[in-house]
Amino acid sequence: MNIPPEVISMQSLIEKYRTILVILAICAVFLIGYILKNTSQPPVKEPSFIAAAKVKVPENPEEPEKAKSPETVYVDVKGEVVNPGLYEVKQGDRLKFVIDRAGGFTKDADKKLMNLAVKVTDEMMIYVPKNGEMETTPQSLPVPVSQGAESGEGKLNINTASQAEFETLPGIGPSKAATFIQYREEQGPFSSIEEITNISGIGEKTFEKLKEHIFVQ
Repeated sequence: MNIPPEVISMQSLIEKYRTILVILAICAVFLIGYILKNTSQPPVKEPSFIAAAKVKVPENPEEPEKAKSPETVYVDVKGEVVNPGLYEVKQGDRLKFVIDRAGGFTKDADKKLMNLAVKVTDEMMIYVPKNGEMETTPQSLPVPVSQGAESGEGKLNINTASQAEFETLPGIGPSKAATFIQYREEQGPFSSIEEITNISGIGEKTFEKLKEHIFVQ
């Protein structure tokens, strides 16, 4: 029996590429198995944006409350400033700002008695003394920085008091009053009433007697 040449040629090709065909067959089996496995699992749901779509934006959102402007107050500036007078400023402004509004200190102003960090209040009277005025003026001289509801009415401002005024405090004579003035000149204004305990001769017992009669500003 004669076998056609075409059949012989096909058999030769199969023998030659048998290994490749086997590999392709194995790959086909794995691919079919992978496809069948994936089709058996439930489909993964896409993220839903329905909830977000239902959120309604207010048609007329309320406007944020406008910041209230600082309260305006009036202070009376007297003494050694270039332009004494009544000034309209903002509640809580520092004394330095008010002095600048009044043209600044004159050349004769006793600046060391002025606490420029003080916050001003309504109806406050600011008095800037001359150099040496507080040491030589009688006790009746007005306190340089006073008035106002929060200024410590009925108490002595130890940052501005004269020696004669210190002598009105309980248990304070001329020598102790002088130490208050000396400390203030050397160290600057008191930052708190407790600072008087740094003065020689002023202990805790003396402080307890004075604390109800003094304040700082």
